[in-house]
Amino acid sequence: MEVGFVRRAVLAACFLLTLVMLPASSATPDAFPPARALDAYIDGHVINGDFSGVVLVSQRGRRVYEKVAGFASLPFDVRNRIDTRFAVASVTKTFTAAGIALLEGEGKLKITDGLELYLPDFPPAKKIKLWHLLAHQSGLDDPDYDAVAGRAVSADELLAMIGARSLRFEPGKGNRYSNAGYVALARVIEKVSGDRFGEFLMTRIFKPLGMKDSGTLQSGAIVQRLAEGYVPGVGTALLRPQPRDPSLLFGSGNVYSTASDLDRWLTAIDRRELFDITAEVYPFGWGRRDWFERKVLVQSGIANGYSSIILTVPAEELHVVVLMNTQSGFTADEGKTLLGIVLGHPAAVPPRRGVPAAVPRATLEQYAGDYLWGEKKVPMRIDTDGAVLTLHWGDSASGVTLTPVSGSEFLDRTSFGRIRFTAAGAVWIQEGRETAAPRAPSSHGG
Repeated sequence: MEVGFVRRAVLAACFLLTLVMLPASSATPDAFPPARALDAYIDGHVINGDFSGVVLVSQRGRRVYEKVAGFASLPFDVRNRIDTRFAVASVTKTFTAAGIALLEGEGKLKITDGLELYLPDFPPAKKIKLWHLLAHQSGLDDPDYDAVAGRAVSADELLAMIGARSLRFEPGKGNRYSNAGYVALARVIEKVSGDRFGEFLMTRIFKPLGMKDSGTLQSGAIVQRLAEGYVPGVGTALLRPQPRDPSLLFGSGNVYSTASDLDRWLTAIDRRELFDITAEVYPFGWGRRDWFERKVLVQSGIANGYSSIILTVPAEELHVVVLMNTQSGFTADEGKTLLGIVLGHPAAVPPRRGVPAAVPRATLEQYAGDYLWGEKKVPMRIDTDGAVLTLHWGDSASGVTLTPVSGSEFLDRTSFGRIRFTAAGAVWIQEGRETAAPRAPSSHGG
């Protein structure tokens, strides 16, 4: 998200309609006791501009709670609905992994196979097994998305970009979340099945399960009822993200769906309708959590103006689905807070944020520069156009607009983290924990 682009894209006036018209949920406290607490928690985020989308809760096939808020299209004043489609980002990985499981069940591959059997021209393939890809243990580095953000790329071009990069570690000897690994898995699915990735998911998963509102995003294609994605601006404003072609998310984040379809997907996982996930190598596109003395399967995603969560407590067939057409800290805990509310654990309603602080241009320019976050000295760059600060992690061209809450402290609405500037540099504050981020040696304010 380039700063100049951000300044052209502010849509705060449209978003004010959301703030004065809080949505009602479909459940009542008598029918579903946690409904009132869920409403209060979600409405608090709506008021702050940090929730636009759908929340669905079901148990044993019965929907017990639905909540819809915000706009699918701000410029055209189109509200989100329960059947609005959203890009699901990394929730896509649950389908990619399922495709591998289906092909293994047919005897067409084994997850212990070397990748070179299927992608012989991929330079690192000789060192990698399929299960390394599934378990985020391949060491593959993601492609340079910024270099090709605005155009369509083929799966093979993506793989060439990935293969040209050095491995971050020897396969099987480390663990790092990897989009690149799932790009490779999706290409394996195509090679083995003879179908395009999107066609395979449609014929083998979506249609058999009755997921009629799901599919894969394609370059230039129009998807009816697909919400537009937004990113946070200053205060409650929402902005257009930097354009990204959906081909960049091949296999790792290019599925779109609805809350109802994803609820159906969770049921299929619980009931082992297509394959038995309990027999598969972890994580297999999912995360396993122990929350509230329950075993939970969860996957979340965030990409280019969208964020999502799907989770299930398989023993109870208890599902929570969150689909949003904005990025905010609402989804940062993978739905743990929402699940807790459903199970009777109170959660604090977020306080209404005040008007953003006015910070002089000279002060903003003083804060601009390069910082090194934490013990690993992760690069953190602060830019300014004289009106706002924008945070960039690493060497990414995409940035996060920061909201000033005081003259020296700023809020990152995508994570609810805060950055406080000090004489020594900065301090990152997340859930009460403070991490030092001193200035890089060569960086100077302004």
